[in-house]
Amino acid sequence: MLKNYFIIAWRNLLRNKMLSCINIVGLALGMACSLLIGTYLWHEFSFDQYNEHVESIYRVVTRFKTADSDDGVATSGFDVGPRLQGAYPEIVNSVRFKSMAVATIQLGDEVVNQEDVYFADSSVFDVFSYRLVSGSKAALAAPNSVVLTQRLAQKYFGTSEPLGKTLKINDQPYTVTGVLENLPANTDLKFSALLSWKDDPSTEEDVFDTSCYTYLLFQKPQNAEDFGKKLADFDRNQVKPRVKALGYDFQVEHQVQALADLHFVEGWYDDNPKGNRTYLAIFLVVAAFILFVAYINFVNLHTAQATQRRKEAGVRTVVGARKEQLIGQFMGEAWLIIGIGASFSLLLILLFRSLFEQFTGISLAFPGWQFVGLGVGVIGLASIVAGLYPALFLATKPTSFIIKGKSGTTAKQYVRKALVVVQFTISVVLIVSTLVITRQTDFLRSKDPGFSKEQVLVIGVPPEETIAQKMRALKATLAKDSRIEAVSLGLSPISEDGLVGVIKESAGQKSERFVKFARVDEDYLDLLKIKLIAGRNLKPAQSAEKELEVIVNESFVKWMGWPQDKVVGHVIPLVAPPDEILATQRVAGVVADYHFESLHKPVEPLMLYYQSDRPLNVLIRVKPERLAVIKSIWKNLIPDYPFEAQFLDVAFDQQYQSEEKAKTLLSWLTGLIILIACLGLFGLAALTAEQRTKEIGIRKVLGASVNSIVALLSKDFLKLVVIAILVASPIAWYATDVWLQGFAYRIDTGWWVFVLAGLLAVGIALFTVSFQSVKAAVRNPVESLRSE
Repeated sequence: MLKNYFIIAWRNLLRNKMLSCINIVGLALGMACSLLIGTYLWHEFSFDQYNEHVESIYRVVTRFKTADSDDGVATSGFDVGPRLQGAYPEIVNSVRFKSMAVATIQLGDEVVNQEDVYFADSSVFDVFSYRLVSGSKAALAAPNSVVLTQRLAQKYFGTSEPLGKTLKINDQPYTVTGVLENLPANTDLKFSALLSWKDDPSTEEDVFDTSCYTYLLFQKPQNAEDFGKKLADFDRNQVKPRVKALGYDFQVEHQVQALADLHFVEGWYDDNPKGNRTYLAIFLVVAAFILFVAYINFVNLHTAQATQRRKEAGVRTVVGARKEQLIGQFMGEAWLIIGIGASFSLLLILLFRSLFEQFTGISLAFPGWQFVGLGVGVIGLASIVAGLYPALFLATKPTSFIIKGKSGTTAKQYVRKALVVVQFTISVVLIVSTLVITRQTDFLRSKDPGFSKEQVLVIGVPPEETIAQKMRALKATLAKDSRIEAVSLGLSPISEDGLVGVIKESAGQKSERFVKFARVDEDYLDLLKIKLIAGRNLKPAQSAEKELEVIVNESFVKWMGWPQDKVVGHVIPLVAPPDEILATQRVAGVVADYHFESLHKPVEPLMLYYQSDRPLNVLIRVKPERLAVIKSIWKNLIPDYPFEAQFLDVAFDQQYQSEEKAKTLLSWLTGLIILIACLGLFGLAALTAEQRTKEIGIRKVLGASVNSIVALLSKDFLKLVVIAILVASPIAWYATDVWLQGFAYRIDTGWWVFVLAGLLAVGIALFTVSFQSVKAAVRNPVESLRSE
């Protein structure tokens, strides 16, 4: 019996080659695409899950609150972890990490800048499930110890054993005491080397020095809100008195965040790059849409084909076939088609996996049995729906009813039309979304940031106090080159040094907020072409005076409430100035607002002050072909530090990398959904033309033109597309409006976007249907009538 079912199913596939290919291709594309996206989503939601105690590990973060500001940093003070561990018995252990801005590693004559180097407590291996391939858990207990990842150990020592060997890191000798297995890709706390905590020179207990990432290990998973009440007591009893003793009137509060949730926590200063729930939700919905559209095609075409086999079902019933056997036959055919489609989907995954990994920047590891079980379940459900519906329809009708070829009801036609509407509704929503995301991304890149970013080279400077004199010599040497337009020792304009508390006085009331600041020199504004709208530029002599002069932006002036014509000369009292900033500052000038952060955020108050003795960057306005000359000058003057540079426009565009990826991926997915929907529409048009062969022949005999027949066969499908456009437009408007709310600066959606999307949908559908309509219309009516 099963063999007979398989033979019949295979013959039907071969008899209807075009429709079978449409079914298989649509299913293969839908399954392959949804599986790739599903694997990527699985990767994103699995961050840090490799830790044995992931549910019991929490990060401590800090909030600085004033009357006008509430700023959160992902770090905390050096003593917060040990103090909390000592105060609350439910905390089993704690570990602190402190990032080195730039670690210069020297082995022999080779000197490189190594990123992701951290100081860490020796308890790191008791809190996190890092696997040591060499050394013990006490690897960081001794001073001047370093633990390397396998990748870094191989980079410096090749295949030889690194344990006991010495590396020079920032001019300090470190002994390799351990080698870690390479960290998995799905972790936010990425590092290449860990240095023993005792070697960190900045371990003073400063309530304002929150440069330490602190993690707590609890005995069992904690309710963050419940423990937050204890943290409030900790802040009130131990932190608040220290703040008050310094004479400052603002709040320092601590919170805990579960490690399992950190990958999607946003809005914290000095945090590691994170995942974006919004884009993941979009990709999840689109993946579901692709699979859904593929299955709609399958169900539509499979049921349409099945109803053409009414006589076959009737004959089988006459010779004794039972209802269960008919159901088994149709379900078996559905399983065969889906099985072939699934096999081709695996082939597509193998072909395009590397391209997808290159695009996403991750190495995909396909999940375990849970994900496979889900896929099998979805395939099985589709098989049941596609096979059971036509089987029940045919098996429950009287034999004479079926053999005579009567349809009996139009309910199935309404279902089929509804599914077509759903397909094109999804397509129109995605077309609108793609157009909006493309326009917004182009807007982000083309909007004037308030400074000139073209042909500006940004060179990273080692954080060494002794490097300042060499930087000034470098600047002087480069300035002599006539082909170099300008040089400045200042911070990249899309960065800031940190936060400083500022006191605002208005109507006799004092309020405070934390304002971002950056260090610049006298050539900074001219090099970046930042507009000075009041006052004058900073002067080098200011650095030696008792009262430091600064430049502020327009947003700073607005927040302070100063009259526009009386800004220059105002004194700015500071709440908690960093060591290098004096307690009072006088405004020397005002610059127009420029976007030192991405356009996701509005421009905030900013202070620029003069300092060239500890520059973080060298900015050079130069053409790319001069890069080799600059590199040569750097090596001659600063041979002990590697040359690392990036053009500012490239760094600027990287701020919108997630939007660019979303635009590209959504464009491809939208095209794929439209392709699958058109395949289904093409198949339905072919079936419709075949079912109306006799009608078309009679109309042509009676004088109907080719155009009138094409219009007759196309109008029913176009009506469904128009309905889909009407349904999709409000859905697309709402979805894109919600997405645009995440940008402080955004485009207006515009009515024309929906018109364009509708015209595209109608044009695509008309092109798809017309092919079959024209083919049927030009057919010889004699052949059409003979076929009946």
